[in-house]
Amino acid sequence: MIIVNFSTKEYKLGQQRLANSLNGYKKLMLDDYVSIGSPTHQESPYEFKIHSIRTAANHDPHVLWCDSSLWRVGDMSKIESIIEHKGYFMEESGHYCKDWCKSDTKQYFNLLPSEDHFIMFSAGLLGLNFQRSEVIEWFSKWCSAAQHGHFKGPWDTHRHDMVCGSIIAQRMGFTYERGGSHMAYIGPGYGKPGEGVVMYLQGI
Repeated sequence: MIIVNFSTKEYKLGQQRLANSLNGYKKLMLDDYVSIGSPTHQESPYEFKIHSIRTAANHDPHVLWCDSSLWRVGDMSKIESIIEHKGYFMEESGHYCKDWCKSDTKQYFNLLPSEDHFIMFSAGLLGLNFQRSEVIEWFSKWCSAAQHGHFKGPWDTHRHDMVCGSIIAQRMGFTYERGGSHMAYIGPGYGKPGEGVVMYLQGI
């Protein structure tokens, strides 16, 4: 498994924190849009994830994307095993797709009232096994949504990469790990992390 992150500006502090926590794990820490063939975050929010993951998959078919707000505190083999055997790692976020999706993206996906129950996964921690055909299909559809402009949108009503990936995942029957089971928010306003958490999450 290879762990990948892309960060620029002040987020490189988080990238370094993440890298330091990974010890002997294989990792790829990226910081240049041009080198991965990505538009900037301003041009297409979070599209750098797609290009970073694709770059990492050239080195190892088992890829774990980690946001710069994350760092390892537990046994990474728990997540690695899920990616190996299930084909992907996605943890529920507790939010519904319908509440965080701009209108033209709902039209792009033809999101139906019967799909109001679709929930989002937390896209800051995403594992993919590119040896699995369903994962390749999911990733291709995620890329297509980005290419059609659906990572773009207002920050207060649209969750960019996350809502697009979640709609695709829910339609494909992907299942999520329980929220807080592997990744835990820490800091003021948050409770004590659960036993066995692998990653802590706190903003830069």
